[in-house]
Amino acid sequence: MKSGTASFHRYFPVSGRDKKWGLYATTAGESRVPPHTDYPLSGHPKGFAFDWQKGRALEGFALVYISSGGGRFESEFDISARIEPGHAFLLFPQVWHRYMPDPETGWHEHWIGFDGDTARRWVRYKFISSKNPVVKVNAEDTVLATFSRMMQSIRANRPALQQILAGATDNLMGLFYSAQQAQPASEAANPNSIELAIGRIQNEFDRELDMKVLAQELGVSYSWFRHTFTVHTGLSPHQYLLELRLVRARNLLAETQLSVKEIAMQTGFGDEFYFSRLFRQKLSLTPSQWRKRQHK
Repeated sequence: MKSGTASFHRYFPVSGRDKKWGLYATTAGESRVPPHTDYPLSGHPKGFAFDWQKGRALEGFALVYISSGGGRFESEFDISARIEPGHAFLLFPQVWHRYMPDPETGWHEHWIGFDGDTARRWVRYKFISSKNPVVKVNAEDTVLATFSRMMQSIRANRPALQQILAGATDNLMGLFYSAQQAQPASEAANPNSIELAIGRIQNEFDRELDMKVLAQELGVSYSWFRHTFTVHTGLSPHQYLLELRLVRARNLLAETQLSVKEIAMQTGFGDEFYFSRLFRQKLSLTPSQWRKRQHK
């Protein structure tokens, strides 16, 4: 078995400032592991090193992205997943896991280890879960560009390196979360149903929009449409529409002399009194009060 491989990695000290930032890196690196290479690789400190037989559990989090090759990932809760190019898997604190490339193919792995209040909050509010640690990220160019910038910053020892890495980690985790929320193509006649719906709502927010009719036009059931839309955006289709209308209404209040009634009509509310009531409910001010405050 070969023992050499192309690898670059760093482990980082963490200051009080880094912890106050809310998200900090513990390690980062990449390894191009050729076929028939001993794995896991040597050279990692205690707490990060592991072997396939025993596996390991980290103190913090790590995101691992595989850009070529393939292999296997296993963790608690009887999770066993085949890893292909474009897959990312997330490691959680105190959760046992192990992974390795296929001997016949090897793989190219990229990783960032991290921790902090922000990451713990992602778990607490169920944005991420150790029971769903593997996703296919359909944004390879963005992911690899982010890892490349991280490696450049690390090699250059940029000032406030931890904060640079925290921003990159946040970006990568946003892509991971987005991939997690994406619906399988088999669930809809058109795999881009939600993206098409968002475009329709953004372009036609000032018109009458019946969400049940929109779902029918997209060829999906309304229950599936409402649930999947909420997963994608954090808002139901109707609430998303109302938020778009309110954003446009605030712009018109600040930038024009149109009356409240005219603004209600131009933003699709139709009813001036409903518009004013909803505006006050959302912003604790009437439209006229909000306009006066903006002009001040």
